[in-house]
Amino acid sequence: MGCYISFDGGGSKLNGMMFDGELRLLGAGRSGGINLTQTSLEDCRANVRDCLDQVLASHEPEMVDVVFYTGVGNFQLLCEETGRRVHVAQYVGTDEALGGLLAGALKREGVLALAGTGSDVFFISPEKRLVVGAWGPILGDDGSGTWIGQQAMRAVVRQINGWGQETLLLPILREAWHLKNDWQMVEIVHHSPAPFRQVASVTPLVGQAAAQGDPVALDILRQAGHLMAVQTETLIRRAGLGEDQLDVTLCGGAWKSHPVMYESYVEELRGAHPALTARRPLFEHVCAGPARMLLERGMDREEAIRLMKARFCQYRVDTADET
Repeated sequence: MGCYISFDGGGSKLNGMMFDGELRLLGAGRSGGINLTQTSLEDCRANVRDCLDQVLASHEPEMVDVVFYTGVGNFQLLCEETGRRVHVAQYVGTDEALGGLLAGALKREGVLALAGTGSDVFFISPEKRLVVGAWGPILGDDGSGTWIGQQAMRAVVRQINGWGQETLLLPILREAWHLKNDWQMVEIVHHSPAPFRQVASVTPLVGQAAAQGDPVALDILRQAGHLMAVQTETLIRRAGLGEDQLDVTLCGGAWKSHPVMYESYVEELRGAHPALTARRPLFEHVCAGPARMLLERGMDREEAIRLMKARFCQYRVDTADET
């Protein structure tokens, strides 16, 4: 029957699942991030142990056939900690881009636009691999959750200082962060062991404000969609992609903030590429492991999608059809 564990790690979270050879879910866990650019080594280790505790809570096997891992994180530490808990026959790593295609579309080739804590756009094929972005939160990550959070907090500070437009982001942030005074924002961000992750956590609050029609929040998310479109257009040009190759898989939590980001992205790209499609992912990144396993077994893609939808309904993301 076999036993398998799949992990997805990044700046804001570590997601884990354990399943058998027939894709029956045996355990699941979720903890904090494991990307050392945004989380301390000590916190990375603690988050790995916490996630493992959850994954193995109901069933701790004598041996795990394969541990799959994908994302951007400290995977050496992840493998070390997993190996201390259970015997692992094989570790199989998948980089962030291919993991996104596997989980998001059950494909090994295509364009992926990632807007999570960070941001980047990839083209992957057997012949070549190109990326635009991936510079991290200080040098880049335009359109990412960190970028959105930064713009939101700066808009809030401008309003507090008296030269900015009024925005619902201020009362929403005050309530969400339980601020006794506005200066506490400085302490919360700069005293955080992962300040960029803390800033990125504001992204859902921007979505809340946008849902209430706040012009500042809506403008931030439109601009995020624009910046992701600029990166995608740059990738299309640099990779020399034909119009028949413009089936883009989207992934990352920033896309979930509010539809206006997605709409802005698609509208801008379709001006130059009318046939372009931008698909929301089928499954969360953590499902890259089982997706890879099924495709390597030679299972038909559509059959694999049907099986994973039946087995992993809690990891489904595709709440809407392509646009």
